[in-house]
Amino acid sequence: MVSFIILNYNTADLTLDCIRSIREHIKLKDYEIIVSDNASRPDDVAQLRRNLDHSVKIVESKWNGGFGMGNMLGANVAKGDYLCFLNSDIVLTEDCVSPLVDYLKEHDDVACVSPQQLNKERARVRTFFHKAGIRHELIGDGIMEKIFPSRYPARRKIHTEPQHVFQINGCFFLFPTEKFWAIGGFDPAIFLYVEEYDIGMRVKLHGWKCVYHPGYSFIHLGSSSTKKSHRMVQRERFVSKLYTYRKYHGLLLSTIYQMIILGQLLLKPHKWYILPVVVRGEAISISMRHKK
Repeated sequence: MVSFIILNYNTADLTLDCIRSIREHIKLKDYEIIVSDNASRPDDVAQLRRNLDHSVKIVESKWNGGFGMGNMLGANVAKGDYLCFLNSDIVLTEDCVSPLVDYLKEHDDVACVSPQQLNKERARVRTFFHKAGIRHELIGDGIMEKIFPSRYPARRKIHTEPQHVFQINGCFFLFPTEKFWAIGGFDPAIFLYVEEYDIGMRVKLHGWKCVYHPGYSFIHLGSSSTKKSHRMVQRERFVSKLYTYRKYHGLLLSTIYQMIILGQLLLKPHKWYILPVVVRGEAISISMRHKK
């Protein structure tokens, strides 16, 4: 069985559309849908309850714990052998899950997989990322893609075969449940952004792979629950970057990484509002999670 876990935060309309697309396109005989609500407005939750039958589980958090905590809340009540985590602004246009479940069954070395992401105009967008860090900040990805194409598949290329990649887009994760829990699931300390890097690191540390599969696709409408607070969420991106890099690297590398980011921001006056995050370095303590 596949458990679809949809994270909702004041996006009831989108969540309902996502569920409709699952029911329309997924051909699996046995699946469940779980909506994990991150302390949305009462009217938003009421809209979900009015429009969903009892076959959909709605799990409500008392507070907005962010991406990691919200998805873990849903995962903890899931009964499936596979966990499919979807942002609420995902729309399925085909059964892109059943064949990927088969792919996971045939590839025991793969811990998570995602199909090709499309934008609302149904144009392809980049669906995977290379490993972030000092090299990425200093020289970018293009040079590494040219020098080591087998390790760094070209992100702008139209691929026709599955690619082993460091991290896949966090709006659509499909895991075998056993492997999801083996790597520890999502880190609840990460409120927003960079969860892909965190998952990619732990998948790699366990000797497994992340895979981008271009043979199937889905539509991602994009950032619908955060677009009204642009400055705050851009600041949060750096909170998560510093926390996650420090989590896997020593003091020396983390300090170098912090200084590189600081230098880049100093050259961009329009982003100086992010400087306190980088200078202080106490990333998680100044996360959006702690804002009233």
